[in-house]
Amino acid sequence: MQHSNTSSQSSAPAQQPGLFPLLARDLATALASISIWAAADTWYLISGIGLALAVSMANAIFAGYVLGALFHEWGHYLGARVSRAQTTRIQPTGFSFFRFNFDFKANDQRQFHSMSFGGWIMHWALLLLLVLALPFDSLGQVTLVSAVLGFILFATVIETGILRQTLTGTDPLEMLKKLTPRHFQQAAFVGTLGGVLLLAVMS
Repeated sequence: MQHSNTSSQSSAPAQQPGLFPLLARDLATALASISIWAAADTWYLISGIGLALAVSMANAIFAGYVLGALFHEWGHYLGARVSRAQTTRIQPTGFSFFRFNFDFKANDQRQFHSMSFGGWIMHWALLLLLVLALPFDSLGQVTLVSAVLGFILFATVIETGILRQTLTGTDPLEMLKKLTPRHFQQAAFVGTLGGVLLLAVMS
């Protein structure tokens, strides 16, 4: 989720990057991450050597996080646009997956909730797609799904507390300002634990 854009609304449309270049960039990122993991997983399935398995699992963790984050953030954007919320696309910097600013002053709580649940719908759709598509004949494939679940749990822990309050009328921006590093640490712990438990169950 993004905080409101501090620039003027009149100048924002001219500054924001195009939708299709952003989508193309993220599609290329998603394809690259899944392809690198798939190559390592195939290497293990063909060779059976431990190094290949370790590389496959490491790549699966990275790819799962990248895919989960991209689906989640574009789900937020789609949810915002479906509700006709005021948004401004931003150029990604570094390793950030944030793709837009949500104008909290111009948008109402209905639009905030549409944005929020859009992210949830998309990341669960990703998990379902992977579960249906993968044969689960290697630990690398199980690790990929476990990593996606870990990201989903991380995002859910962060956002559930906010939604619980905003659904009863609390201002969304005020709730976001209350997030601390401790909230993210707790969410990371829950996500990691959930991913590890799923990996152990499915192995």
